[in-house]
Amino acid sequence: MAANDKSRRDDQQSHTGAAAIPPDCAAVLVYATFPSEPLAVNIGRQMVEARLAGCINVLPGMTSVYVWEGKTETSSEVVLIAKMPANAAERAVAFIKANHPYDTPAILVLPVAGGSAEYLAWLALGTAPA
Repeated sequence: MAANDKSRRDDQQSHTGAAAIPPDCAAVLVYATFPSEPLAVNIGRQMVEARLAGCINVLPGMTSVYVWEGKTETSSEVVLIAKMPANAAERAVAFIKANHPYDTPAILVLPVAGGSAEYLAWLALGTAPA
């Protein structure tokens, strides 16, 4: 390894020793709620197969309390968390909205402040055109 190679790697390390996030791997989490686990898994699977998300997680068993049409509602829901590069978020949100049974689905895009450079690169690879 040339001396210049090592110094570049050292420059990419933060003060904590974690690898820097490559600019082309900036990631987001898309958080969305669904009325059932099978529906969330189905939509999440479609997202992964269409390369809109590198990975999804479905968390069952959530209780939501909210006001809808002037009435306080309580319902059981599940959470879908889709992980992807930031540049894939707009397409993912549009896909969820187009396939969601709610009139106004809860869909949030949350920036990822850091993470494993290898994992972030894997997410980018999972959403690259086939």
